[in-house]
Amino acid sequence: MRLGLNLLVGLAISACALGPRPSAEVTGAATLGATYVPSPAASTRPPLAPSPTTRACLLQPGRVVSDELLDDELPRSIPFRVYVPPCYDESSDDLPVLVMLHGLLATDRQWLDLGIDNAADALIARGGAPPFLMVMPWERRGLEFESAIVEHLLPHIQTAYRTTGERGRVGIGGLSRGAGWALRIGLKHPEVFGSVGLHSPAVLTPDLFYIPDWIEAMPEDRQPRLWIDVGDHDSLRVSVFELTDLLTSLGYEYEWRLDSGDHTPDYWSSHLEAYLRWYSEFW
Repeated sequence: MRLGLNLLVGLAISACALGPRPSAEVTGAATLGATYVPSPAASTRPPLAPSPTTRACLLQPGRVVSDELLDDELPRSIPFRVYVPPCYDESSDDLPVLVMLHGLLATDRQWLDLGIDNAADALIARGGAPPFLMVMPWERRGLEFESAIVEHLLPHIQTAYRTTGERGRVGIGGLSRGAGWALRIGLKHPEVFGSVGLHSPAVLTPDLFYIPDWIEAMPEDRQPRLWIDVGDHDSLRVSVFELTDLLTSLGYEYEWRLDSGDHTPDYWSSHLEAYLRWYSEFW
């Protein structure tokens, strides 16, 4: 199979008119657009029923904490931001954790600039998701991002905050290059992450060659849930189709969205609620 397009080459051809792929060639789950439709299994989850005490605080906004992890085992620090949801101080519940990774040349501010904290506030206030922590690290040059997240940052978060260690309530996702990292980290560490979200993914070279081995190595009951979406005019969509074709050939189930849009902040910000609803579906 031909390797996925190199990330920088893909970005360089963003102005090319490649035209959307015919729907008959799209593999995986059905294309449903930006509106998220819960799976039948998720529909059996009882609705959230906050106590009178938490009902009021759920209407308040969460807060974002800027921090930096210093670790003697790392060549440099890991700056990161944490979205702390409403009712964190009023509750003793252990919270789900979502790690969200930024794209190339961006920082740990990217998801916040898109408005993901506001989207989380609104979803939690409506009862569409339970309160959850969201961790947004900065991929700095000189860091081995995979080990920095799995071996250092997540253990720190689990110590510093009231979180769950249950893999079904720990997710990782990203956009563009960050989605490439999320795919690599999530599939290589299925014992840690129960959900992996790929938003306009730029698959890291040469991960298309390694994916079959990663999937074969994981127990079938440990396969993370997988979401993939891309805009119909995204310059990287050809390599995304290669990824979905590969996953389909391997029999790996995933949820798929081909939506109207390009590789732009407008596309990602318009899908934030759908993303968060999917991550939180089984929390």
